[in-house]
Amino acid sequence: MYRKTRSLHDTNSEEMCEHWIIKLYDKHIVINKIRKMLDNERLLNDVGVSPFECGSTSMPPIPKGGLLVRVACAGACFAEGQVKKRDIRPQLPGLEIAGYVQDVCSSLPNKNFTQGDKVILYPDEGVLSTGCAEYLAVSDVSNCIQIPPSIPLEVAAQLSGSALTAYCALIKAKSHVEKLREVKSCVNVMIIGAGGLGLWAVRIAQALVGPTDNGVRVYVADHSIDRLLAAQDHGCYDIIHWNEEDHEHSPRTVQRDLKVLNREGLILVGGNTLSEVSINLNVLAAKQQSIAGIPQGTFEQLQQIIDMVADNKVEPPMYHVFPACDAQQVYQDLAQCRIVGRAILSYMDSTQTLDNQH
Repeated sequence: MYRKTRSLHDTNSEEMCEHWIIKLYDKHIVINKIRKMLDNERLLNDVGVSPFECGSTSMPPIPKGGLLVRVACAGACFAEGQVKKRDIRPQLPGLEIAGYVQDVCSSLPNKNFTQGDKVILYPDEGVLSTGCAEYLAVSDVSNCIQIPPSIPLEVAAQLSGSALTAYCALIKAKSHVEKLREVKSCVNVMIIGAGGLGLWAVRIAQALVGPTDNGVRVYVADHSIDRLLAAQDHGCYDIIHWNEEDHEHSPRTVQRDLKVLNREGLILVGGNTLSEVSINLNVLAAKQQSIAGIPQGTFEQLQQIIDMVADNKVEPPMYHVFPACDAQQVYQDLAQCRIVGRAILSYMDSTQTLDNQH
């Protein structure tokens, strides 16, 4: 049975509402993904998805000293700022790519790759929007990472994007949590948004900080009941139902984060937005609060999260696999918040929609 969802609009008084959440949760760390614009159906009802064409299915030449990768799975993604412009432009193949080594250049030194190896690509802005192609020519093999056989490609595709971002955020927060734990009996971490990135953060937090009885509690806030219930199923300590206005404009959401944040608290910000935020530096200094960006994950950190998943230390969160031929509908559903969890596009021969929920 689900616990009752706590809501910030259970009262008609905005002042009482803010006081209630500060007194009850007294948050120390807020991980803010700045993905709130994606969670507002009222904003997205008139957002269109730009049509796109699939790239070439022909096999490109193998680059000298490189290899050829056949794309098997890719995470469905688009730039967040496009939502505000009312025009979703899918980024294909995106930054989350998994597949098989199709061929290896004979001049590649120290050949560690063989045909059929499962691989992912370290995020590369150069291939972000090059098109929906079946094959990718990889010139710099140092950006190609072999994946253990135990990790399905639909999971592997998520590791270089949402999993790596969540991992970097939690690694940055971990030292702050440990410092607070020296003087406080309990430290609370709140993740804003229960989408794919937020669910990865919940699962990775469980691996990094352990069970909730060790004094670290992970909360998740979102305006979507379905996403909150998914976060609850993923093992967060508790969920907070925010009203839609808190997700309509990111400045309001950040102001809410600051009101929730405890003394000596930390806000971690990732993603991008077209909105500007006004912050009272005097209050920030008086409360000894901090705001920091989530750094881009390194190659070594990506390898670490791969090992954690392979060793079953981190369980992948909810995801759904769709045939790549249905990409147009998938992006439309993402724009309308009809997909809970991650959406993965499969380029392999399949017409069936799959997921990892039983």
